[in-house]
Amino acid sequence: MNKKILRFTADWCNPCKQVRPIAEELNRDGIIPIQFIDADQEIELVKNFEIRSIPTFILIEDGKEVNRITGAQTREQLENFINGK
Repeated sequence: MNKKILRFTADWCNPCKQVRPIAEELNRDGIIPIQFIDADQEIELVKNFEIRSIPTFILIEDGKEVNRITGAQTREQLENFINGK
């Protein structure tokens, strides 16, 4: 199974800044690859994924969206999200 997270973020977003170190840690620890997407720069992706607020995390498995979560999250919340809990 091929899993990754698309993380929609922006430099001006305070909740995005809060969760950034946690997301970077999960990525660095090899828990799951996280693709950081600047919502201000990637307008087409924002439209395609119907992003309404940020930060938004979209779990992709085998090329398909299987889940999403919005807002600042703790590491535990993100790990539960990744593991489908």
